[in-house]
Amino acid sequence: MTTILDGKMVSNKMTDILKEKIKNFKILPKLVIILVGEDYSSKVYVNMKKKKCEEIGLTCEVLKFDENATQSEIENTVITLGKDENVAGIMIQHPMPAHIDEQACFNLIPYEKDVDGLSAQSFGFIAQKREYFVPATAFGVIKLIEEYNIDLVGKKVLVVGKSQIVGMPLTVMLLNRSATVTVASRHTTNLPEIVKDFDIVIVAIGKPEYVKADWFREGTVIIDVGYNKGCVGDIEKAAYEKASYVAPVPGGAGPMTIACLLWQTVNAIEKLQK
Repeated sequence: MTTILDGKMVSNKMTDILKEKIKNFKILPKLVIILVGEDYSSKVYVNMKKKKCEEIGLTCEVLKFDENATQSEIENTVITLGKDENVAGIMIQHPMPAHIDEQACFNLIPYEKDVDGLSAQSFGFIAQKREYFVPATAFGVIKLIEEYNIDLVGKKVLVVGKSQIVGMPLTVMLLNRSATVTVASRHTTNLPEIVKDFDIVIVAIGKPEYVKADWFREGTVIIDVGYNKGCVGDIEKAAYEKASYVAPVPGGAGPMTIACLLWQTVNAIEKLQK
């Protein structure tokens, strides 16, 4: 029998905890989200984040820049926010227009305000097993695994996808928890045969139903992090039925991302309480 890793339930549990925490705060600095350009999905995600902040009692300000904004405009804004005592967290919505060096902008966020965990310094902390703040989607996957008491120690885990936002930080976080981790991508030779050899398979490559059901053995833990047009994940839905545990699309890892962003924002605010 397959157990569903219910991201909506876990995320609601997390936000309920945050609401109670916020009631006891003496000061409540804000989260600032930087949005550059007119990418439709980005605008939708930012609106969702702002709405969720308001639901739990946080102030969220969205700074919008048009698609012709310059590198220096964005960088100077980040530097200014980093010095602002009224700002607890800074998040830059990905993706930005192609002419903007995203990572250079991420790297200017002070680590104590990097609530989306995307700066080089934040990644360095993960590699040192400190995990000050981590990318929200990767954090969401770990929280789901922990909520359902899925043992990682010594388990063979395959992460398909190597992005700086999900695959790479998640790989290091799994290693920090004593899993035995292999990283693959759509360029990996014989991926269909490789998948069968793992206890846990996590896929985040942004290719609809790229990983097929017949690649899996029965009883695998399957975590589908992809979200594609038509509410389709990166794993063929028929594979879910073969899993012992599954984080499906929709309703698995997806709802966890915003909850984990808010969790880290509240942690940043908590550190500022006097």
